Amino acid sequence: MTADFSKFQKQYVGIWLAMMAADWLQGPYVYALYASYGFSKKEIGELFIMGFGASMVLGTIVGSLADKYGRKNCCVAFCVFYALSCVTKHSSDYWILMIGRLLGGVATSLLFSVFEAWMISTHFSNGFDGDQLGDTFTKAYFGNSIVAICAGVVGGFAADSFGLVAPFDMSMCLLICGGVIISMNWGENYGDSEAETLSGFTTAFEHLRTSRKIWLVGTAQSLFEGAMYTFVFMWTPQLEETTYGKSVEAKGEKLPYGTIFAIFMVSCMIGSTCVNILSRWKKPGEYMIYVFALGAFSLTPSVAGMEFEMQLLGFCLFEFCVGIYFPTWGSLRSSVIPEESRSAIMNLFRVPLNLWVVLILINIENIKGSTVFGLCFGGMLAAAFCQHTLNSLSHGEAKASDAMKEAAAELEGLASDPNDEDIEAGEKL
Repeated sequence: MTADFSKFQKQYVGIWLAMMAADWLQGPYVYALYASYGFSKKEIGELFIMGFGASMVLGTIVGSLADKYGRKNCCVAFCVFYALSCVTKHSSDYWILMIGRLLGGVATSLLFSVFEAWMISTHFSNGFDGDQLGDTFTKAYFGNSIVAICAGVVGGFAADSFGLVAPFDMSMCLLICGGVIISMNWGENYGDSEAETLSGFTTAFEHLRTSRKIWLVGTAQSLFEGAMYTFVFMWTPQLEETTYGKSVEAKGEKLPYGTIFAIFMVSCMIGSTCVNILSRWKKPGEYMIYVFALGAFSLTPSVAGMEFEMQLLGFCLFEFCVGIYFPTWGSLRSSVIPEESRSAIMNLFRVPLNLWVVLILINIENIKGSTVFGLCFGGMLAAAFCQHTLNSLSHGEAKASDAMKEAAAELEGLASDPNDEDIEAGEKL
């Protein structure tokens, strides 16, 4: 690891973790803040649907804008949009909050696409080794688990001491500082800057449609992350429905949500630390089949409606898989997506998972938790199948490439010292 690479890695990971901290500070208090303003469960659901819907629809457009007008500019735009979303939390007006959710949805799409696109492009333009991408992703997502725990503690203290809006104000401060640092210290990079915005979106969709490898990567990602986002808002009511959860509620108490969340984040950290170990065992594309299958298995206690301890253990195992998934998938995804449409394609990947979440949110009161987790179980198995197909396709391409190289080498040898037998053999080749 050279000094230049170490500096670049610290520069990116530090800013990215600060932006993730801004996101983590808000997450636990959005629902509680809306409820404190007197909104019904239905109205709160509508606000959440706006966020996911905006991410699904507008996210595809901002991806093309990032490729055309610059990933750094869109990283700064993320900070602006998310900070404005935090400002709207000071109002109890439904439509102002709805605007805030729209801004937050667009910002979320930018957070999970343009930062990574900027990092990958800068990584290769600086001439760094492609194998070092995995190290950057591992450090980023390991640190993300630590940041999530710290944000939970700090956000909880702020909310208890200064009110439910305080975590959003802290988040806004981080976003403003992050935006200033990015604008002053990061260099700009682009995808296809010559293409029109609509043309860039069309090109990204065409890549996704015609390339089987990109399609498989996108499908596996949407299935896994759709299950993950579903888990985020389903684990609490699912554990409350267990015998233990009901007995705690009967006593007028609540489950130790903070402790449970901390356990999940520790499980995720353990998963991140196992990436290097797994990489020495098998190639990332191969061990991810087992990770997806393990993720499906981890949800069986919830599908079967088992007791609290078994479901909690299963959820910890699921978070362990999440910890492995993100640093590994970042590297796998970067090797498949073409540079000129990277941001746009990454946002297209998010369309199905946002649609999944929106459909579940709309019907959340009409379906059982075990049914929801059953759908997630099926999605995880389907992701494993996609990864298996992707591996088979990659192995086939590698064999074909090796055969072509051998044939070319043999022809080159024949050309350098030809005789009658060699010429005849060359004609056959």
